[in-house]
Amino acid sequence: MQKVYSVTDLGPGDGGKGGFVHALACRFKPNYIVKEGGAQGSHGVRSSNGESFNFAQWGCGTFEGVPTYLSERIVITPHGLKNEASALQHLGIYNPWAMLYCHPNCLCATPYHQVWSQNYELSLGKHQHGTIGTGVGKAYREFMEDPDSALFARELTDKEVVLRKLNRLREKVTALFTDFPCDSLSDGDLEIFCKNMTLLLDDEVLFNIVDEFYDVGAKLQFLLLEDILKQDGILISERSHGVLTDAESALKPHVSALRTLPEFSEKMYRNAGFDGKIVNLGVHRAYEIRHGAGPLPSRDDELREKMLPGSHKDTNRWQGEVRVGAFDVRLLYYAIKTCGGARAFDGLALSWFDQILLQGRWDFCTDYRYEGTLLSRDVKISADLLNSVEAILTSYELEPGLSNKSSGYIFDYCADVLSEHVDIPLRLLSIGATERDKIFK
Repeated sequence: MQKVYSVTDLGPGDGGKGGFVHALACRFKPNYIVKEGGAQGSHGVRSSNGESFNFAQWGCGTFEGVPTYLSERIVITPHGLKNEASALQHLGIYNPWAMLYCHPNCLCATPYHQVWSQNYELSLGKHQHGTIGTGVGKAYREFMEDPDSALFARELTDKEVVLRKLNRLREKVTALFTDFPCDSLSDGDLEIFCKNMTLLLDDEVLFNIVDEFYDVGAKLQFLLLEDILKQDGILISERSHGVLTDAESALKPHVSALRTLPEFSEKMYRNAGFDGKIVNLGVHRAYEIRHGAGPLPSRDDELREKMLPGSHKDTNRWQGEVRVGAFDVRLLYYAIKTCGGARAFDGLALSWFDQILLQGRWDFCTDYRYEGTLLSRDVKISADLLNSVEAILTSYELEPGLSNKSSGYIFDYCADVLSEHVDIPLRLLSIGATERDKIFK
């Protein structure tokens, strides 16, 4: 393998990774899309052929015929794989499984991890940490605490092993919530909790899960990364989550269980024997978006009403309210710093600039004020601190008629503005939904 393109979300997620991975796949025709992270939030792809899909475990090069490799750094959900395969078949992809390869040691999240994740979030009441609700984080944390309890992809066709491990997990989760004070829950949350407890106690559900996992395991094609790297060509690493949810470096408690920094992706490739070029691209929206709990100092509800009609993001119980704000230079600086600084990236990919073009104005949060005083950039920020600061804003009135200029002109304009705030050069700009709307430089 000659080169790896590694795509990192420099926010809390929802940065537009899917569209950029698809555009890279169209341009470079990679051998595989390598998935890392968790089978959680979806990555939306809209193609110029009219195809549209939100990918979770298949890679965002699927429409282009690029196979997906589920690396050892992704936590998969077998039940989710089955559902996604069915949805892809309905779109006209005859055999999605033929385009999917898997490392034997992929950790599996199960419906019981999902129940655990959801019930725990319900128990927090108004003090939510934020979760996708699929159980990926719980599966990873449980694996770290009790490795023998973990279920791996290579074990899915061994019904005896799957039954034993699922039953052990079921008993643990049941014990955790049997005496939970249900009167503390709202009517809606109580309904979810009771449904989850019913699932836990149903033996038939357990045996159905075992059968379903067996069917999925029988379809998986196992492959080692070392063998992939022996081939000639290019890989694209597509990661879930964003840097601002990294398990250790981000703003606790609003973090995932997984490490999301590019250094961990690079370590995986180097350990597998890759000594070629890794091109690190940092992805960010042209404004801030946060789906779920966590600080967003530049929050602007008026801007939300303007931006979200085109963002395909809805409020749900687990990710919570979708919030929008001005492009936050301070948050981006923090994210870049946690990755090792600007030198960790070869370029920036900026998404959803078409929405800024429609507004005719580009808002930036350049600094914070805390208790009336400008907050020094040397101050270590935290979630609590960011919930108490005042955002200092500045706006750029866009050049009249900018949206009618050539794509190269728009790119240069955007790059010039960004260079005043970010030390990473702009390499990709999105001014629309499809791969034809992605400008490369």
